[in-house]
Amino acid sequence: MHGLHRFAALALVACWASLGVIAGAHAAAPQPFDATYHLRLDGWPDADVHHRLSHLSGNDWQSEMRASILTAEGYERGKFRLDGDDLQAWHYASGYSLFGIGERYHLSASDLAKLPDRQSALFQLSRELDDAPCQGSESTPCELTYADHKGRTEHFAYRVAAPQTLKVPAGEFEARWVDGWNPEKPDRRLRLAFSSTTPGLLISVEYYRDGELTSRMALTELRKR
Repeated sequence: MHGLHRFAALALVACWASLGVIAGAHAAAPQPFDATYHLRLDGWPDADVHHRLSHLSGNDWQSEMRASILTAEGYERGKFRLDGDDLQAWHYASGYSLFGIGERYHLSASDLAKLPDRQSALFQLSRELDDAPCQGSESTPCELTYADHKGRTEHFAYRVAAPQTLKVPAGEFEARWVDGWNPEKPDRRLRLAFSSTTPGLLISVEYYRDGELTSRMALTELRKR
């Protein structure tokens, strides 16, 4: 199951892109969307990753990612409540399987009282990049904490690059790169390009190990709802 876990975790931007919550003063308003990314991952055939941000009701939202390839599949979704610039995660679920055999995980509101789940944290970070103190490659890294799929505390360090226009199969988008890593595993890096105008939307992802690019993902389709 190790290979499947690696596929699902990277495809769903789960191992490294779960970035925690920052307090910011000018968080962008959310907008529902459906996005598809094309994933190239060493050791696996190419795959598509489907990402949906949904407005449930009132101030409640859900971010979900799904990916499948051959006999392997994985999903991850987080539900959260927005109160102005503040976010409170209240439910998380994920699962990975191979030939129908796998594992399922759930976190309740009480499990998420102190730390956000990975999907909720990913959304919150993306809407507050302009206010992050770690701007530029020479800045002191920001360090955040989040709850992994089992509710355990994880840490992530990152820096934010200047806005730029990125060209991907879905078109041209204004985006900001986040260069991140686990402080305990500095040989592994994840570069995430977030949309500058649509919170939660990824434009491109690059994963490096020992300085070598081993996986990449790019936006191929986008539909705003």
